[in-house]
Amino acid sequence: MNKSKTGLQRLQWLAFLSVVLTLTSCINRDKTPPSVSIINPIYDGSDQSFGEILFVQFIADDDRDEGGIWRVELRSENGVNVLTSQSGLWQGQTTDTLVVPFLLNAPQWNTSTMTLAVVVDDAAGNRAAAFQDFNYTGSDDIPETAVALTQELDGSSQLIVRSNPNEVPTVFSNLPLSHSLAIQQNVIALGHVEEATVLLLDPLTGQSVGSWTDATTEGAEPLIRRVHPLEIQTGFLVVHAGGLVALSTSGLLLFERFTEAPWSPVDAVFSGNQLVIWERNNATQNDRLRSWNYATGAAGPIIALPFNVQGIGAVDSHTSDAPGGLVLISETQGLTLSEPSTGQLDDLCPLIGAGNLSGSHATTRGESNGYVIFERGDDVCKQVVGDVSSGSQWPVSGTLLCTRPGPESTVWLAASSTGTEHEVWSWHSSSDTPELVWTDLPVNTVDIGFVMIP
Repeated sequence: MNKSKTGLQRLQWLAFLSVVLTLTSCINRDKTPPSVSIINPIYDGSDQSFGEILFVQFIADDDRDEGGIWRVELRSENGVNVLTSQSGLWQGQTTDTLVVPFLLNAPQWNTSTMTLAVVVDDAAGNRAAAFQDFNYTGSDDIPETAVALTQELDGSSQLIVRSNPNEVPTVFSNLPLSHSLAIQQNVIALGHVEEATVLLLDPLTGQSVGSWTDATTEGAEPLIRRVHPLEIQTGFLVVHAGGLVALSTSGLLLFERFTEAPWSPVDAVFSGNQLVIWERNNATQNDRLRSWNYATGAAGPIIALPFNVQGIGAVDSHTSDAPGGLVLISETQGLTLSEPSTGQLDDLCPLIGAGNLSGSHATTRGESNGYVIFERGDDVCKQVVGDVSSGSQWPVSGTLLCTRPGPESTVWLAASSTGTEHEVWSWHSSSDTPELVWTDLPVNTVDIGFVMIP
């Protein structure tokens, strides 16, 4: 009797314990979803096009240590996935910052608005998502517009606008004397030689669609030092004697920072989200770098350089273990990599080629896939950014004036060895040899630009 009662009590206790464990499991179940934030692209409405690499940068956080699963996908305008999702695992409470590249190389994608979706699930199955819309230009709709800027003997400038290599270019005359240009999909920006003015033109009509002038700028001419496409959104980056500005295609001020005497701007470039300006003290000939986060406006450290710089560029990736993506080239140090947000400098390797570097910083450019283009001696050099010197060299016919970004490649403008014309060459990122793409340009051509979709 007592044994039977004891056995019954034990069964009742086990049943009670089972209920308690079940209830405890339900009570302790993680019901809090993770959080996810997209760092890059920064803005809704950014422009991307066929053949480009879209770098997605995001952070996911959770309140538990188990981690979870992340998934990044591109969705067409109707919400259908148009690219296989890229996914991975993350452990702990945060992913830290993850960068996922997408090569936009599907010829069947039409021009449309697309959505970038970052979806994360924690170990308990709770889900969070972040979205960013962008405008995609398909391969069939990428414009081929190229523009050349000349300086005429009467003190004016001309624009030679070529919308197709097989068509006769359009010429816009009697423009203000200019020395630097940049072109977006629907606007050309010209940097004035003497005044601190940027003129914005319609590439179809040559008519003004806006302008920007800094009335406070003074110093050595040209007061407008350099005009670039604004890589991080549609617009222009203008380096002038008083600092730098980012402008919309209608001339509205998007971002502005100033230089303090005795420092004078030389050029500027984006390294990720960090906007970096290269400054020089003309009295001492010392160089330094300053930077700001374009999204937050926060200032990075001032980097006093222990050597003179002959050119700067930016890369999205490289083969070195050193951090950063800002590339400096110099006669004394060769290749140096900088992380502008922290001020770190790392010397990488000597430069390929032989001879002196070009006296013009406009002949240096960084390629997103880990190369830097520069002129050395009689060659254009395309060097891998890394710890070992490697790359390709190509002899220049005449004098190299500038390097500029072109569709899927870097282009440069060079004088013919005969001295009677200028030529435009293109060096595709996947090729060891360049290609001649534009000939018979006047010898008074000073700059070139290709339609860029940031």
